Amino acid sequence: MKNKILILILFVTVFTLPLKPALADFNSSTNPASTGVPVKSMVELGSVYSNIYDITITVLETIRGKEAMNRLKKSGSKNKMPPNGKEYLLVRIRFEIQGRVVSDTLSFNVGDNPLQWVALTSDLMEYPQVSVTVPKPALAKRVKSGESLEGWLAFAVDCKDKEPVMVFDPDSGGATGRGRTLFFKLY
Repeated sequence: MKNKILILILFVTVFTLPLKPALADFNSSTNPASTGVPVKSMVELGSVYSNIYDITITVLETIRGKEAMNRLKKSGSKNKMPPNGKEYLLVRIRFEIQGRVVSDTLSFNVGDNPLQWVALTSDLMEYPQVSVTVPKPALAKRVKSGESLEGWLAFAVDCKDKEPVMVFDPDSGGATGRGRTLFFKLY
């Protein structure tokens, strides 16, 4: 009998204490995701009837400076040196997309729009886009629900900028206005 009362008291105590909510995975310009940390979000696709797709983006690797320039030289003979005071920064990314229901069959264009992936200075000013041939595979393809894509992007950043950030804007890949802008550390 004592055991039953003790269990009842323990049960009531545990379930009547105020529960603290779990902290949300907050991704912002002041809290960008680190290399290797998957960031989950969503995009809404479709022009007439839109469907929500879950996406996961992971920065797998960053290469900067001399090593980045060496890889760019191997990737394309027309790749030029960066402007004075700048250095190339290569980023390898995994992009995954999954529809929420079986009928989600639309595709999402990853990497073809120059405004989809943008490098920012540590004080959040946009770096100009660069036109270089990146190592294979490039992060540029249409992906369907259930698919993933891994590939490279290239940016030119200030040599003195030790904490550049990358932004992913889902609205520039075919999303219809829904989806959070995501931030990633490039250091």
